[in-house]
Amino acid sequence: MQKVQLSESEKDLLTVLGKSPDISLKELVNRTKYKRVSSIVRKFEEFREEGILYGPIYDIDFGKLCKNPLRMLCCIVESSQASETVISFLRLIEPLVTVYPVLSPRKEFLNVLFLSSDTAEMRSLLQVLKDSNIITDYIIHVQCYRMVIDNPNFFGDTNPSLDHLLDPCSIPDLSFGNHDTNWTECDINVLPYLRRGYKGGKLIEILKAERKLNKTWTYHQIKYSREKMLKNGLIEKKYCLFPFSLDQCVDFNLFLKTEDENLTQRILYNFARGERVSREYTLFDDWGYIGFGSHPQFLTGLMSKLDKIEEITGREIYQLRSIPDRKSIFNQPPVLNYFDFDKQTLEYPYRVYREKIREKIENED
Repeated sequence: MQKVQLSESEKDLLTVLGKSPDISLKELVNRTKYKRVSSIVRKFEEFREEGILYGPIYDIDFGKLCKNPLRMLCCIVESSQASETVISFLRLIEPLVTVYPVLSPRKEFLNVLFLSSDTAEMRSLLQVLKDSNIITDYIIHVQCYRMVIDNPNFFGDTNPSLDHLLDPCSIPDLSFGNHDTNWTECDINVLPYLRRGYKGGKLIEILKAERKLNKTWTYHQIKYSREKMLKNGLIEKKYCLFPFSLDQCVDFNLFLKTEDENLTQRILYNFARGERVSREYTLFDDWGYIGFGSHPQFLTGLMSKLDKIEEITGREIYQLRSIPDRKSIFNQPPVLNYFDFDKQTLEYPYRVYREKIREKIENED
């Protein structure tokens, strides 16, 4: 497989953007070899077409969103049925965020993300699907800390060493924030657009979309909501960069654990850091999680390298099945329409989802 050939100027532009998502186009001209803003805008369009550049998106600190606990759940779902059948049931659970198929030589596996206000209720819904033979098994991992998005250094190694995973380092504080700001209806309506980077996050496009839904916000109100959310730490601007075009990358989720949470966090921080690999990482329960995109060469022997590190007591790896059109993966922003503005809480109607699942099962028997 041929590596994407990027010029030195293109590598520099992408590396700077990945490290400084708030940088303006004029500042990019000053910090790169490009002479005109129009040249950078054109490059951005090319990078998006090649599947290298996504965003801007706005990452959400769910600890700041509401007074009740709200967490992302990563679920590994196993089934002997076609993935399309399983997904049709999972979509009945509204706070479903992402589903993508995982490579497996035997049964169907899906990697599924839910936003959850009640882990026990979510577990109960998946158990209903298991008891009804829609799925054969499932694993639930509960996100404990904020997700870190670490973009590639395009001048780095495409097949980085793992020799320094245990090196001492200064681990950043990844704790969720606390609810300290009352959010309005405009705030909550705008938030999903920002989360998915709707049309580049352009506020005028968000205004147009909301007008189609008969919302009467003004441009000033939407702008104020975004500034309010940024100022109070609910959202953070990010770009997501892949080290190569999407069709020349492999996309993986790696779970690993040790006997010591601090050691696990150290491994997450050091894993291929500063190299030509895209990474996101956090802790799910006592498991460290790394989602990464890389050149296929990096995957070769990865698990055997991890096996040699005796401090790592558990390891699981899930590869995204090759899909030519990444947009075909089910992906939606978090559903927030159950937000209670008086109580500043967000709780999902799990009883309704249970009834819909049982009704669908009965109709298909």
